[in-house]
Amino acid sequence: MFSEKIFYNKKHLYILVFVLFYFWGLSAATIESDTAISQSKTVQLNSVTISSKLKDANIKSGSTGISIDIDDIKLLPKIIGDADPFKALQYISGVSQTGEAKSGLFVRGGNNDQNLILFNGIQIQNPTHILGLFSSFNPELTEQITFIKAGMPAEYGGCLSSVLDISTSLNIPEKFTLDGSIGLISSRFTIKVPIAKKISFYAAARSSYINLIIMPFLEKIGIDKDITSNKYGFYDINAGFNYKVNSKNTVSGHFYFNTDYLKMVNIRNLYLGNSKMQWSNLGFSLQHTSAFSDSFLFHQQFSLSNFNMDLKWADLLIGTTSKYNSTVYKADFTNLYRLHNFKYGVECSYNMSFPNFLEAAAVSNVQGSSEYNSIYSALTSLFFRDEINFKKLQINVGIRANVYFHLGDYTDYREGNNNVYYKKGKIVKPYFGVEPRLFIRYLLNNVSSVKFSASRNIQFLNQIPTINFGIPADFQMPASLYVKPQASWHFSGGYFHNFKNNMWETSVEAYYKNMENQLEMPNGDFMEIFTKNVEQTVLSGRGYAYGLELSVKKTEGKITGWLSYNLSWTWRQFREINNGKPFLANNDRRHNASLILVYKLNEHWDFSAVFIYATGSKMNLPLSWYVLGEKLMLEYGDYNAFELPAYHRLDLSVNYKFKSFRRFSSELNLSVYNVYNRKNPFQVYYNTTDGFGMSYLLPIIPYLSYTFHF
Repeated sequence: MFSEKIFYNKKHLYILVFVLFYFWGLSAATIESDTAISQSKTVQLNSVTISSKLKDANIKSGSTGISIDIDDIKLLPKIIGDADPFKALQYISGVSQTGEAKSGLFVRGGNNDQNLILFNGIQIQNPTHILGLFSSFNPELTEQITFIKAGMPAEYGGCLSSVLDISTSLNIPEKFTLDGSIGLISSRFTIKVPIAKKISFYAAARSSYINLIIMPFLEKIGIDKDITSNKYGFYDINAGFNYKVNSKNTVSGHFYFNTDYLKMVNIRNLYLGNSKMQWSNLGFSLQHTSAFSDSFLFHQQFSLSNFNMDLKWADLLIGTTSKYNSTVYKADFTNLYRLHNFKYGVECSYNMSFPNFLEAAAVSNVQGSSEYNSIYSALTSLFFRDEINFKKLQINVGIRANVYFHLGDYTDYREGNNNVYYKKGKIVKPYFGVEPRLFIRYLLNNVSSVKFSASRNIQFLNQIPTINFGIPADFQMPASLYVKPQASWHFSGGYFHNFKNNMWETSVEAYYKNMENQLEMPNGDFMEIFTKNVEQTVLSGRGYAYGLELSVKKTEGKITGWLSYNLSWTWRQFREINNGKPFLANNDRRHNASLILVYKLNEHWDFSAVFIYATGSKMNLPLSWYVLGEKLMLEYGDYNAFELPAYHRLDLSVNYKFKSFRRFSSELNLSVYNVYNRKNPFQVYYNTTDGFGMSYLLPIIPYLSYTFHF
């Protein structure tokens, strides 16, 4: 089993261990003063607390990724009423805009499911509301955001593309606080209550009512009825507590729930069968941190997460359900010793996936099966990493070892009714994988640095889209008897330079990523998921992506903002598709640019704008058609050879802060999404009467909101 392609070569493992101990011994032999060691410890321990961002953080930042300053986020355009931290990530270099109503993150050629998104340790499957307009994270609760797109440290696993780690504050507030926002689409309220000097409680709720105000208004001003007749809605709830047991121990807990619903009838001749869709995330986490000494920290957490998706085509009398449940325990130690920052620990999870279940009325033309499998799995990962800090050189080297079991209850459906049954708890298929990680940063001088990373990543949970737009209508397909885990090698390097006392930040980065065991449905036909042996139906292939990323950011002055540009190629290759030749993936975008501008006129007024441009994504459409007998025949050329028109959009926002009165402060925001009402392609349809046509979904959307803090 170790010979499978997914598994790591033993020779490479020996090389990695040698490198690890070489640098360990080299740094241990280096003589540094006690003062220098003390300073190193102080910097590292600050990384586990909330601290302000250094001006040259982009130059000195290491493998822990980009720490996003929440105060900076609040100055970004308040599109649809909120300065959304998750949306801000979609404008940085390396992250692609994939089109109208495409939610999530598409990082360096990866799919949306190849990101690990954590909220207080809870794994979130769908991080957005209303086709990506809102994120699922309440901005008033978000305290710290870490985004890692390259050089992922060994404590993170289970994803190929990136890590987004979001957490709330552990501080105990001195007074009761109330924050809220009332708008035309949604409203939210957040409270933080100090119960005692050592205990605090917080809660937040948000709900939408877009169908009551915005949609009737858009219909009256002449916006397409095919758009305004659709129904949208969402709400989310957060609650938690912080308990400082003593000076060395902290306990915290968090509860999270969000749900969305969408009812769609027709969109520009695209018949959706009077579809009704609903999806939700439910999660809970409990965390404990203990500081044994100034240089030895222990952290453990327990989390539960649940994702549900229900999709029904009422007129077609069919529906499908997909679920994923996960229980995770993680424990790690952080140990500072001389120039080293060690982190090592274990992560264990037990998972249940319900890939698909079809309900079809007897009168429908779709034949489902009453026999289906839930897929149970268990994963144990051991990780170790050492971050070594010299004066100019930082090296983060680590390794992550995984043991994964596909478990029964499971039936292997075979031809001729020769089925094989595995009872509950029995091992159906084991997988083992090793992930070496390496990150190097070298300071050329006080204003410039170079960075390089190489990492092996393995992902045991796959998601296969059933509908090509921004709802999580994907079915969960973990590694199992017939489906291997995904894996990738990711190489990245860049040059970072600041100008004018760190007022201007610039960077250029290049990357290459190869991806193994990528999944596709045969001919892109999502109806294939309704078979009882869906694991044997999906196709497995490979992919690779490469590109160049440029970024320029202005951090001070009345006008601030940034410009990011990506030049990239994303390929897939399947033996059964395109005669085995490589083809451009659906999420391939040759050029992708984002421009963010913020103008702070005075202490009351600020203005902001977002402009986005991306070349069109790829689709597989027929070149011609003809009728043979009574059957319509379609002729195709190269796979995914059709390119949609370019995507571009301008959003504007004006914010006015009223004069504060004692503890009460407030502001009024007016924003406009898609200012010039660009009809960005949402879906392409084809029929013999009209030929090709395109539909769009999100028109110009004005928004007014009032936010207050008490």
